Amino acid sequence: TYEHHDPSTGKTLLCDKCRPGTHLAAHCTPSTPTKCLPCEENQFTELWNYLPRCLYCSNYCDDSQEVAKECSATNDRVCRCKEGLYSSSGFCFSHSECQPGLGVKLAGTSETDTVCERCVDGYFSNSSSANEPCVKHQECAPGQTALLNGSASQDALCGTCEDLARRVGETYRSFIAGFFGTHKMRPKKMRRLIGSSHTPPPSVRSTLGQSVPKQRGPLLEQMTSRLARIRPRILLETLRRVQRNSLANKLEKTLAGIQQQNPGC
Repeated sequence: TYEHHDPSTGKTLLCDKCRPGTHLAAHCTPSTPTKCLPCEENQFTELWNYLPRCLYCSNYCDDSQEVAKECSATNDRVCRCKEGLYSSSGFCFSHSECQPGLGVKLAGTSETDTVCERCVDGYFSNSSSANEPCVKHQECAPGQTALLNGSASQDALCGTCEDLARRVGETYRSFIAGFFGTHKMRPKKMRRLIGSSHTPPPSVRSTLGQSVPKQRGPLLEQMTSRLARIRPRILLETLRRVQRNSLANKLEKTLAGIQQQNPGC
């Protein structure tokens, strides 16, 4: 209810308010109740009220938003951030991506950003993603061995001694990419290693004249492509020639570990 001074009697009356979706058309009198009328199109009242007119639906969604609830007699239009965006301080921002080594713990919503978590032992994430959780390292099939142990940012690599000895195919290339991918190198030293790598066969020699990328990702890809054509012994010599002795020792230790687990290698 609300108080209304009745001019005809001079008394203060307690009048009933109008329900949501309506507005006041006439105050109550000693003999008649409050008169209310429905809101017109694109107008609303959300609460019990004694407003002389309804409010206009004035909330419009921008390009980064979509309509969550359309304007009605009882509410203004409600907007929310579109898929892949979340609201903060009145603006919509893209959901954060979890970097390699981190997985999605809670996916972002229209109101909250992505929550990331570090991958625990036995799990990994090797990409930047706003959707993917950490996944379990693969288990090697019978007859295969773990050529590279998995890490938080890399799956385990399974294969056979023959795969490494062949120096062709996806397994050996993945071994080289996985090994160098987990040992951070500065782009300057990566370019130096590319330049010092063993001369490739004639079929790929024409690519040597191409410019060397500056970014780490393309650099790693080009370095992997070059080094995957080099015998392990030559690769170790190359690493030491460019003063990457620590990396050479780690590679030598990794290869020795594989051979120790598989004496037939």
